[in-house]
Amino acid sequence: MDDRVKSLLLRYNPWWREDGEPPVLPTFERDLLNEVMKDMGRRQVISITGLRRVGKTILLKQLMRKLKTQGHNICYISFDDLGFQKYETAYELVNFFLDLSDKKGTRYLFLDEIQKLPNWADLLKVLYDTEQRLKIVISGSASLHIRVQKETLAGRMLTFNLPLVTFKEYMRYHGLDPGVPNALFPRWYELKFAENGGRYQTLFRKWLTGGAFPELLDNDDPMFARRYIMESVIEKAILDTAVLSREDPVIINELLRLIAGSNAQVFEISNLASILRVDRNRVSGYMDLLEKSFLVRTARNHTASIAKQARTSKKGYVVHSSIVMALLDWEPGVLDTEVAGHLIEAAVANHLDARRFWRSPQRHEVDIVVEGKPPMPIEVKYKSHIQADDLRTLLQFCERFKARKAVLITKDQLHKKSIKDIEVRYIPAWMFLLYGRAML
Repeated sequence: MDDRVKSLLLRYNPWWREDGEPPVLPTFERDLLNEVMKDMGRRQVISITGLRRVGKTILLKQLMRKLKTQGHNICYISFDDLGFQKYETAYELVNFFLDLSDKKGTRYLFLDEIQKLPNWADLLKVLYDTEQRLKIVISGSASLHIRVQKETLAGRMLTFNLPLVTFKEYMRYHGLDPGVPNALFPRWYELKFAENGGRYQTLFRKWLTGGAFPELLDNDDPMFARRYIMESVIEKAILDTAVLSREDPVIINELLRLIAGSNAQVFEISNLASILRVDRNRVSGYMDLLEKSFLVRTARNHTASIAKQARTSKKGYVVHSSIVMALLDWEPGVLDTEVAGHLIEAAVANHLDARRFWRSPQRHEVDIVVEGKPPMPIEVKYKSHIQADDLRTLLQFCERFKARKAVLITKDQLHKKSIKDIEVRYIPAWMFLLYGRAML
């Protein structure tokens, strides 16, 4: 093995030396950490995917810190290093670790940014099939490449997606733990936030403008947040996607800007193709790439016919409001305009991982539909004064689909009404993003 490569490997794994010190890590832990720990005893490879800069590397190292095993039975390799991005080199690195480790105990191999290694799935398959007591954990920013090669590892991999920092995690970081919700609505919530509801609302605005990225948790400069997100997240994610897919990064970027400009609104592939002057099939493919790169999500119209769902228009959601604000260079003051409604709708849809909205032939629309029997309609009206007309499409949906509950996401109203035997819950957006489905 090349001396430089060996030196780098030892630097990544200082605990192999008697005088080596483990890296200093943040004490704040993401919710996903404990979920992954539950499966660390299983045989399967664990794959952690997610957008750039969401904290995958820190999560891997925190997992390593929680393991109760000898230091030389843990190996961390980052393929961000160009010197490691060759199959033969990676094979040597792994074998160096395997020879060093104690085969009588469980060995742990952590491979960071795995998508940068050519034919990485073949290497993992060989290791999985030939090595005993070897637990492999990988991470990757490009879902496109992870999914393509995942077929080689069918039945051998468990995948976890690390999302952006949720509002609940953000509040926990800032010393406010909302705890477990109570079924008594709305009284329990009124009492819970009687004293500190204002602080939650203040921090909610900060979270919307940049607090969803770990390195911005303490940031108070909106301009820096936009620059960081643009340069460290968006531009690099688009470039990674373009390189892996061999597509044009300029068109991918322009498409993302178009989706951001019409965030949480219905779009037509043919219209986007016309604006971009690109074949509609290519635009459809680019949308798929943006989804697999964790930058956008799409939703379909709620209808009983699967075939009809495929034919109807879709809604596009950029995964966080701060990404929209970075792309379009919007100031925090945009949260006080009508645009805020679209940003909040996207935040709610992303939080629920909702994949349906409803639009009738008469163009009556409900923002979000949580599927079930019966389905649950959610309408976002991010304002303080709610009028009777704001409930009209919610009630129409309930009557058509025999739903007996509906949710209205507001700016600050918390109560419930019974209208024609339908219970409508008015819930502030910041509160809903703390508890989500538990409030439905």
